[in-house]
Amino acid sequence: MPRRMFSIEKRVRQNLDGAVLDLQHAAIFKYEAPAALIETFRATWGVGPQGVVLPVTAPDGLLFPVEGVGEPFSAFSGPFAGGAKDFREVVYCFSQLGLDIYLLVDPTMPFNKTEALHVVDIVGDSSAQVCTSNPRAQEIVGAILGTGIDIVNETTKSTKGKLRGVIIDCVDLLPMGGRDERLELTCFCPSCEKYFNAQDPLILKHFRTFPNPWNLLLKVGSTGIGHVHNIRANSTPEDVVGLCRQKNYHTVFEDKSTSALLGHADALLEYIRARHNLIVTSIGKMFREALEGLDQQPRRIILGEGHQYDWTSGLVMDLLDNVDGSTLEYFDEVWFNPSSTEICLERMPFRSYMWARSRYYIDSFFQLAANASDPSRRTTLGLGRLPVPKLKALLHQRLNQAIAGAASGQTSLA
Repeated sequence: MPRRMFSIEKRVRQNLDGAVLDLQHAAIFKYEAPAALIETFRATWGVGPQGVVLPVTAPDGLLFPVEGVGEPFSAFSGPFAGGAKDFREVVYCFSQLGLDIYLLVDPTMPFNKTEALHVVDIVGDSSAQVCTSNPRAQEIVGAILGTGIDIVNETTKSTKGKLRGVIIDCVDLLPMGGRDERLELTCFCPSCEKYFNAQDPLILKHFRTFPNPWNLLLKVGSTGIGHVHNIRANSTPEDVVGLCRQKNYHTVFEDKSTSALLGHADALLEYIRARHNLIVTSIGKMFREALEGLDQQPRRIILGEGHQYDWTSGLVMDLLDNVDGSTLEYFDEVWFNPSSTEICLERMPFRSYMWARSRYYIDSFFQLAANASDPSRRTTLGLGRLPVPKLKALLHQRLNQAIAGAASGQTSLA
């Protein structure tokens, strides 16, 4: 009797077309050869990958020399398992095995120590990551990604696998923190101030005080920052105030009247939408810098969380699928985790990234590990104040969060 194929199997088979192996950190190359990684993927999903994502940086530095960019080299820049001496040979190994190459860059460059490029908080202190709206930062990211592209194109001239896409990791573009009800997720660097002042000279004024519009939707708690999840492109000030009251976040405001809260909500929505446009155009500039002069253009891909909660990191997922298709000017495809949200892009091509919050927990773990192992960064970021046992416990917690986020069941693809 022939085996029947049910609808769910047909749907999963369709999703598996074009499966991609994502290698989130260069440390993975040091301990597993390409062939072994491919077999692990096949054992997990029942199908071999058609492509592989290779990072062009690590949290602690570059993986290859970049002309004009004097950043440090990562401790994981080689040699690697399987005999590969450097990034170029890793590319060759995968492409020789028939896998197409995707290159991914983290535009926040946590290894960069130039304060003039960093996100700046309300009191003028810089964070440990680059602001993507800074023109010089865009040039550096473009140069790093562009150099990686040139390496891949040169290395794969005689191999079956070729460069198919370049990816910008957008899951955590702006750091978010808070203490004593005070929230920190607005950048006041000169580049951001210039942009927002051009949109509306009063827009940043609302965020230079406490409480400010962020307090409508976010609240600092003992275990982190609580949030209102469902903020969409078409949310109104009345929606925001209603959700704020439901969560009882409005109590932090001295004037709790509806009219006052609506004023804060209007300012918040204006800022969120303006910042989304800033992030999209900044990403577009990085891609343009990296791809300038190429005869054959790879696909331009952004990686997001796939949550409505993405509005805190700079992107409003609904707006990526806008009616007029203008976002296609800046990128061609979106990767995000669709299993935890109702978001479904209809106009913008997308792929399913099978990890909770996409790369958020993964990046968080690797960045903490890099910071904890660097003496100067431990001092700068205050990690040095943590006793070693607490720091180890925090690393284990971040690692467990990352591992628990794996959506390896094929049914999740449906």
